[in-house]
Amino acid sequence: MKHLFAILFGLLLLPVFAFRTPETLEVKKYKNYIAAIQNGSTFRYFTVISVKDKKTGLVKEICTKGNFLSGALHIELNCDYSEKGDRQVLEYAKDRKDRYFEFSNPKALANISFSAYDSSTLNKVKQKYNFQEIEAEIKSSKKFALGPGEKEMKYIAHLLFNMGYLTGENSCFGGTLEYVSDPK
Repeated sequence: MKHLFAILFGLLLLPVFAFRTPETLEVKKYKNYIAAIQNGSTFRYFTVISVKDKKTGLVKEICTKGNFLSGALHIELNCDYSEKGDRQVLEYAKDRKDRYFEFSNPKALANISFSAYDSSTLNKVKQKYNFQEIEAEIKSSKKFALGPGEKEMKYIAHLLFNMGYLTGENSCFGGTLEYVSDPK
């Protein structure tokens, strides 16, 4: 009788788990952000964050590698590179579900190339590449690689991140931007 009850209970719960709501774009972006800041390999993932320069009040959405953001947080929070400091930075970053940061330290801002990041270049790159075709390639083959050069790479990564795709730079192959499928 217990087995019959367990089977019936399981069957009743099946529709609950079978019809989960699809993952939203914001949830995908947060997961990709977490993957970027936790990634410790030499193949670095890009993430998109909003940053405010507290001295000027300027706010920008920028793309940077996860380890550069971690470095900026180490500087801004005055954390050393010990296990404790690394954990403190990671927890601070994880708490920023909106991926919004405020920095006052010029070295922290420089670490993420805040001043050099140009939204007009982002718009030019958006016009230059067909992102619908790139997305179709990613969906069909689960692969994407492009060697656009250092100047455009971050901007392409930025636009793909905002579409829900995680990318990273493969420096071993001449600075290739590659799609990272479903980070854990």
